[in-house]
Amino acid sequence: MAPKKRKVSRIPPRRPVSRRGAGGRRARRGRRVALGFLAVLMVAVGLAFLYLANRSPAEIPVPSSVTQVVGGPLKNGTASLDSPRGIAFAPDGDLYVADLGHSRVAVFGPDGSFKFAFGSAGPAGGADKPGQFNEPSGVAVGPHGSVYVADAWNGRIQKFSPRGRPLAEFGGPRYSFYSPRTVAVDGRGNIYVGDTGNSEVKVIDPSGKLLKTLGGVGGGSGGYSREVFGIALDARGDIFVADHGNHRIHEFGPLPGCAWVRDRKVPGWEEADPFWPELAVDRQGLVYAGDSGNGKVWIYGPDLKYRGTLDGRAWAAPLEAPVGLAFDRAGALWISDMADNRLLKLGPFAIPASR
Repeated sequence: MAPKKRKVSRIPPRRPVSRRGAGGRRARRGRRVALGFLAVLMVAVGLAFLYLANRSPAEIPVPSSVTQVVGGPLKNGTASLDSPRGIAFAPDGDLYVADLGHSRVAVFGPDGSFKFAFGSAGPAGGADKPGQFNEPSGVAVGPHGSVYVADAWNGRIQKFSPRGRPLAEFGGPRYSFYSPRTVAVDGRGNIYVGDTGNSEVKVIDPSGKLLKTLGGVGGGSGGYSREVFGIALDARGDIFVADHGNHRIHEFGPLPGCAWVRDRKVPGWEEADPFWPELAVDRQGLVYAGDSGNGKVWIYGPDLKYRGTLDGRAWAAPLEAPVGLAFDRAGALWISDMADNRLLKLGPFAIPASR
């Protein structure tokens, strides 16, 4: 009997791997990696742009010097100052000073001589009468010489005649101010109040109507602040606001819209928290920012690009804690030095051209 043939199982040959399929998978992986890298790159570019926009610039010193000193070590006398804060010039050249420690407004002539003072401290825990103050903090002079005072802990703005006669006040539930520390007035008599505790700027017309509320509590972007202090206006009505907690300046457009325009961080405010950051604008539209933590004044263009720094520590009468800033009729910058109870007038200085 013939032997049975064994069945040999045929193993199918291995199919060749398609080089085209493997290449396609590698290409898809490569595209995913490239897209991921591109996304990371775009985020990095965005962060770099934000950094460059707000980075601390190389400081540009602006040579300057003090030509006049008013006040000095605290003394008993009508001409002495105690922790002076906001300052403002009247059309006739008189200088009005929020003399916080004395609960009054002190008035000096164009030559720096003391003329008179008005106001007094109200009774502790009582409702203060017109002309009484609980921390007079900011002062402004309107186009017709009326004087406006930010009466912080009475939650109001008081209006006076040039000689200090009470004329009106803005406060109470209608405005809901919380410790307003600064005030500015434009050429039409509109009042801009730095409502510090509410982190807002309230704009009021001469009749007392609330026109606008700008800002509010926030992290700095879009005009939101953490405690508003200084307010300054330029010739076209743009509004510059010192945002204490976020260490920056905000710019808003003029009335009626007052749209937020831009902001800029102030390096000195980041290095040393400013106690009371105030602002001023000169005839060229340059913005000056007091830096009480470093004894400096930072200067910015109308577009808030950095232009230079006045370093008061280098002066013969070193600047300790600049607060109030104002320009007189001749264009000279005056500064209230809160720590040394005095006012400083600077001589002419040249600001480098914008780069």
